[in-house]
Order: sequence, then C-alpha cells, then structure tokens
Amino acid sequence: MYVRTRPRAGAATTGIAIAGIAAVAATTLAPVAEPLTSAARDVRLAATEVPPGGLLTSFLGNQVSYCSAICPPLINTGVTAVVTTLQSPLAFVAAVQSNDIVKAIGITAASVTGPTNAALGEAIDADTTVAVPKASNAFEVAVISLLDIVPAAAGGLPAIGDAIAAAREETFEALNLPIPVTGPTVTPNGVVQVATLGAIRVGEAVVFPAFNEALQATVGVPDAAAQELAVSGDPARAAVAGADAAVGSASAAVNVVARSVVTAADDIRNAIRVTQKSSATTTSANLGVKPSRKVVTAGRHTDAEPGSRPLRNVASTVRQAARNVVKRGASLAAAGRT
Repeated sequence: MYVRTRPRAGAATTGIAIAGIAAVAATTLAPVAEPLTSAARDVRLAATEVPPGGLLTSFLGNQVSYCSAICPPLINTGVTAVVTTLQSPLAFVAAVQSNDIVKAIGITAASVTGPTNAALGEAIDADTTVAVPKASNAFEVAVISLLDIVPAAAGGLPAIGDAIAAAREETFEALNLPIPVTGPTVTPNGVVQVATLGAIRVGEAVVFPAFNEALQATVGVPDAAAQELAVSGDPARAAVAGADAAVGSASAAVNVVARSVVTAADDIRNAIRVTQKSSATTTSANLGVKPSRKVVTAGRHTDAEPGSRPLRNVASTVRQAARNVVKRGASLAAAGRT
C-alpha cells in the first residue's frame, strides 16, 4: 500500500531568499562610528562585523552547501527512474509467470514507481532539513531588518546608516548559522513587521511544503495505484488507492497553507493587542494619574494627609458635645428645684 511521506518544508529552490538578501547586500555602506543601538546589540554586532563582500560570498557558499546535500538524491531519483524503467520488461516477464496478467502489470509498474518514489522522498527530506530552514530564516531576517530602516529615518542620516549596518550584520549572521537551523532567529517588532513576516511565511508555505506535496504526488499517486494493483489485481481498487493518495496530498498541501494563514492572523492579533496595551500604558504615564481629592490645599490638612489632625478634631467635638449635655442637665436640674 501507498505510505505517504510527512509534509515537507520544501524541495523547491531557495531562490525566494535572493531578493531580500541582494537588497541588503546592495546597501553596503561604511560602518557608522557610533551606532545608536543598545549596548548588548553593539557587542553582538561588533563580534560579527561583515567583511567586504561577505553577504554575497555567504549566500553563494550556502547554495553550494545546499546543492551538496540535495543534488545527489535528486540525481539518484532520475537515475532510479531510468534504470527501473529499462528493467521493467524483465520484471514483467518474471511477474507474468503467476498467470495473472493484471497483477503482473501492477508488479511491473510498482517496480518503477516504488524505488523512484522512495528516492524522491529522500531528495525532499534532504532539502527539508538542510536548505529550506536556513534559507527561509535568512530571507526573513533580511526583510525584517530592512524594515527597521524606515523608523530609523526619524533620527536622521546617522540613524539610517546605523540601521543599514545592523541589517547587513544581522543578515550576515543568519546566512552563516550552522546547519541544521533548528528554528527562526528573526525578531519582528510591531504590527507592520509581524504582518510582513506572516505574509512571508504564508508564501513560503505555498512555495515549499505545498509545492513538495504536489511534487511527491507526481510519483506517489501512480505508486499507490501500482502497489494496490500488484497486490489485489483489481483495477477498480487500484484506481481508488491512487485517488486516495491524490486527495491525501492535496489535503496536506491545503492544510499546511491554511495553518500558516491562521498562525499569521493570530500573530497579528497578538501584536495589535500588545501595541494597544503599550499605547494605553504610555498614554497613562504621559497624562499622569488623576489627582486625588485628598490633597493638601491652602494649608488645610485632610483626612488622608500624614500629620493631619482628624482625631483631635473628633475628640474636641466629643468634648464640646459632652459639655453641652452636662450644661443642659444642670439647667434642667436647677429648674426642677425651683
């Protein structure tokens, strides 16, 4: 039976990273003498200063390493398809000895589709673990770093120069991460950057894992049908097996894109919520807290002021009331005697 390989992040080329990285490489400027960044960032970036031509050489070096991992299994896929096809007549002659011509056709077809499907899966797995994570991360870092240049314009040319230098250095770092890259290193700030990153990742989901599901299906679907035909000798069941494999591949491709869309929407909502909360906090800090009515005014002490005389005032009132009661009682007693 046909066993689907897991969703993959991409056997398509890493060309999606070219535009962003080339844009950063084109902004090569002399480093600013006094970067306007935090102390921690200064130390980190100083340790990864970009050498002349460092972005281009790093990018090209990555392509070589990617090809060294992906090209051999891709070549093996092609060779496997050719060799098994040439050997298929022998496979048919051996299979037809069972006197079941339909099964013999299935066995012969499976002798080609099975090895070819497995070889293609290895090529896609190599790309998934080597090229796509690193290339995608470098592209994301490059784009988000370039977006940092826009707000830096408020600080004038020195701030812009610092932002460009930081973008180059951060991209250089991403390009030179060791393989395998276990997770993204990009750090978007604000709704615009989060939304941009979400859009990039939706595009990556389409270009890489969704495309690879379709690529795998080109061999996987025929293989599922051939394997079923080889076992059951029933063309109808073989057709159903092939259709199920096609539906499974299509569903996996749609699901991976849908998940990326949902994740992007959630990230944007969270970024908006954080921004609104931050704005509210900043507004409260700028406006200050509403003054309490319990304040010192014109030398008067209130009940909330330390050092005020509320207890003495109460005691004085009680004493005065007691005097009045005593005086009233004395007056009544004198009237009674008379």
